[in-house]
Amino acid sequence: MKGEAQLWRILNDKMETLRAGGRRTEAIRIAETALEVAGRAFPAGDPSLGMSNERLAQLLEEQGRSDLAKPYLAKALALAEQSVPTDQRVIYRRSRRLANLCDSLGEQEAAIACYETAIRAGGQLDSISHTELGTLLNNVALIYRKSGREKAAEPYYLHALELYEKHLGPNHPDVAAVLNNLGVFYTSERRYPEAEQMHRRALAIRTQAHPDGHADVAQSNSNLAVVYHSRGDLARASELYRESLGKWENLAGDPPEDYEIVTSNYADLLRSLGKARKAASLEARARKKRRR
Repeated sequence: MKGEAQLWRILNDKMETLRAGGRRTEAIRIAETALEVAGRAFPAGDPSLGMSNERLAQLLEEQGRSDLAKPYLAKALALAEQSVPTDQRVIYRRSRRLANLCDSLGEQEAAIACYETAIRAGGQLDSISHTELGTLLNNVALIYRKSGREKAAEPYYLHALELYEKHLGPNHPDVAAVLNNLGVFYTSERRYPEAEQMHRRALAIRTQAHPDGHADVAQSNSNLAVVYHSRGDLARASELYRESLGKWENLAGDPPEDYEIVTSNYADLLRSLGKARKAASLEARARKKRRR
């Protein structure tokens, strides 16, 4: 078997050379051959088998053939989970990649399972940042929300918040970003007291971090305004909409798309108060500013 093991290494070197040269179709053929050789050259638990499956899956993904890549990557993950001792770094890398692949294919349950595997593995590794884990938690929450399972999403948002607060402290701007996402989630669920609490915390952190104004402060003003607007507290909503628009307008460069969204929300509020002319003037002004 030594000869076949040597052949496997030669094939892998050739595959990487072809890949680096952009010759992926040829690289895939070599990777397929390398996988066959690995099956003969190595025992069942040898890491080389998982490596060959993972490399072939990666090449297929890079060529846009995710459906064909999936079984190879799934096999690579299964081999990593069965190995003794287990390598959590390999499990994290493969499960995260497989989760993203399943997510892109619309296979929600498989994606959730793989994201959770990646979260567990990543939580055991000091080298994995809280940002990476927070992204995975957010991805699971989004899948649950898209599939109409909003209640199942909440623990993942809260886990992400706990993670960020633990690593960054309660008043870090990145914590405010998580609070903002959680506030938007609560607003969509019509859980307005909780949404208000999240957005007020986010606004306080962002205002302290950016006393001279910032897009994040404008965003928090707007999102808190939406909460008050939804609850019928139009006076407070109006004040926050105006503050948000003022902050957008004071920022350098052209106002972003969010500026028009805030304008539209405020215009709807004004129309509900019978101020249609003021609403139309506001919208016209926003369009003019966005077209500069």
